[in-house]
This record gives sequence, C-alpha cells and structure tokens, in this order.
Amino acid sequence: MSAQLVQEFMTSIWRHAQEPPEGSLTHAPDIHRTIAQSDHAEHVRELYGFIEKLDTLGPTQQRLFAAAVDEVQIRSKLWLIDQLSSRHDIGSATLVVLGAWYGILPLLFNWRLAQPPARMVCIDVSADACELGQRVIGQLYPNIEYQVADVMDLNYASLARDTSSVLINTICEHLPEADTWWSRVPLGQLTVLQSNNYDRCPDHVNCVKDLDEMKAQIPLSEMLYEGVLRLPIFDRFMLIGYR
Repeated sequence: MSAQLVQEFMTSIWRHAQEPPEGSLTHAPDIHRTIAQSDHAEHVRELYGFIEKLDTLGPTQQRLFAAAVDEVQIRSKLWLIDQLSSRHDIGSATLVVLGAWYGILPLLFNWRLAQPPARMVCIDVSADACELGQRVIGQLYPNIEYQVADVMDLNYASLARDTSSVLINTICEHLPEADTWWSRVPLGQLTVLQSNNYDRCPDHVNCVKDLDEMKAQIPLSEMLYEGVLRLPIFDRFMLIGYR
C-alpha cells in the first residue's frame, strides 16, 4: 500500500473525528474516494475492515483514536517504516514497540510492507489504550498483540533472548530518565529511537534540540541511520542502530 494512500486515508479519518459528519465512516464519500485510489483488492478489503471497526466506537472513543492518526503522527511512522525496512530484513522479526498507544505503527507496517514483521508487541502503560487498540486493530491482525506495562519496568534482557527482536522507542521525549532506561537495554540490541524538539507539550519532559544531543543521551555502538524529519511546528529526530 502506498505511503500517499495511507496518509490520505488517515487524514480523512482524523478530519471526520474533528467535525463528525452525519453517518458512519463506512459511508463517508471522501473516505470512499480515497480507498478507490487503490486497485489492489486486498488493500481495499483491509481499509474497509479498519473503518468498520472504528464505526463500532462511540464519538468520544473515535476522537481519542483519531488523535493517533493526525498528519504528524502518520508521517513520522511512515518515515520510520521506510528507513528501518530498507536497512534490516524485518519479515521474520519481532518488533517490540514502546509507548505504542493504540498500535498505529504496527498497523502501518502491515499496510506498507508485502512481508510485515511476524510478530509485533505493543507496550503501553495505559490499559485503556491497549484495550482500544486490541478492539480496533488487534482483532484484524494476528501478528499484533498488546501488553500493559511501564517501559521503565520491562525486562529487556528477556526480550533480547529473541535474537530477531527490534526494540522501537518513539517516546524518548516522554522519558524523564532516558539514560536510566537506556542502561537497561542489553548491548547489541537493535533499536529504533525517535525524539523531538517540541518542548511546548507538558508531557515532553526530555526533548532534545538536535541529533547531536540525542546521540549523546542515547549512544549507539553501531549507527545504521540518523536523520531529521522537518514537520510543521517541530523536528522529529531518529536513530537506528545497535546499543
């Protein structure tokens, strides 16, 4: 599924949640037009299956879910997928996604890649987020599962016993003790890390001003990728490499 189709589809869902029109997402003309851009029957089936799940939610839950699919969120995740998949064979990998929220990143891996990861574990401290993600996404994709846990308390040594595992942390800016967290990750663990410089959000307690500051805070023994995604009101930073 093309990145453009994914971005336009999610933008349509986000827009509907801001000003809910009469009727369901399944019958929204603009969403129909977006899905019609695909001539791949399986993609069409997946997209309609997804909005049918969203239509089972009430307006409040739909708005909560839509917060995870705004333009910035989706662009950041598509960037991650493109950069990781071009540098590492993840078709047989286990992805452990920290701060996964509703599991949008694993969902997009399934949509974007012909051979998505065999197993993706969504870790989040919010039981409500995991329950909602399982209800909308987990029921559609058996390679996505949810676990309620605090990322500061996980047994990372146990996770690393799966030699195919890739540890993804896109919430570095939320961790007040990022160095303590990083010290718990085993040496040699393949990791994907994202942070940003958006310090106007109260929950962003560990922003960095640039890539150099991020690399100093979370040093890698081997760097596969480092880059910056320029977004409308802030910059997203990403590192891919080995602890």
